[in-house]
Amino acid sequence: MVTLREVTSALYGSWRLARRDPAAMMWFDRSREGCIRSFWSAAICYPGFLVLLLLRLTPDQTQAGLPQILLIETIGYVIGWTAYPLAALAFCRRVASEEQSLGFITAYNWSQVLQTALLLPVACVGATSLLPDYVIAYADTIAYIAILVYEWFIARIALSKGAMPALALVLLDVVLGAVISEVTQSLYGAG
Repeated sequence: MVTLREVTSALYGSWRLARRDPAAMMWFDRSREGCIRSFWSAAICYPGFLVLLLLRLTPDQTQAGLPQILLIETIGYVIGWTAYPLAALAFCRRVASEEQSLGFITAYNWSQVLQTALLLPVACVGATSLLPDYVIAYADTIAYIAILVYEWFIARIALSKGAMPALALVLLDVVLGAVISEVTQSLYGAG
């Protein structure tokens, strides 16, 4: 079980990474056990994921039934939270040490809390229709670019192997996320 102290330390480390602090990895428990406990961040992010999902759904999409959509998207959420770390860990072990590989997965997992915290206000403002569509689209684009740069920085710092392996991990995340999203949405007619 993860402790409050570990959560706060990891979230502080995530914040330091967002501020581009190369020493931020010291705030994470990079052991095998710490890596396993970092998956508790999925539970922390889940309510935000649900809010983001509900804000994204259109009335046409909800014809499939909200309980069915929630079930399908939750399964996709769990798959995403397990498939990417497994694929990333296999890649990391080829280019970095075990400690660096586990450290990357740990930092990546905890960084998802900050990423969710960034996406929520952007999505909420977008749902209000208070701003023109082009402003909302611009804010979405900026947020996603910031997240990709953030993930790249995490991979570069955690693995200490330069820009290209970090870029490969970001691309892996984007592709895998897009495939999982396409499959889940196609199951209820949103794709």
